Amino acid sequence: MEHDKHDPLDELLLEWRGREATPPDFRREVWRRIAADASPPGWIDRLAWWLLRPKREALILALAVLLAIAWGVTHPPEPEFSPHDAYVMSVSPFDPHHLNGRYP
Repeated sequence: MEHDKHDPLDELLLEWRGREATPPDFRREVWRRIAADASPPGWIDRLAWWLLRPKREALILALAVLLAIAWGVTHPPEPEFSPHDAYVMSVSPFDPHHLNGRYP
């Protein structure tokens, strides 16, 4: 975006320089004040901080995968139809599944 109009404030800002030097312990004092004002983290923040570590994330992911595999092995899906029902539906011209073209 072009700046067509002359703004006297631009020149003043270019000429402005701070007159006072910062004290030598300025940064340390700023961080001390920030630390003093900071409230202690809640239990959710501490739990999130504990969980969100790379090694722990990998361990949690591996544990979740193992639990999912164990669940799948111990709880196999039950068939939607028994073999007898599936055969009858496949040969019956009046079965709604057969009419819709959906076979088990």
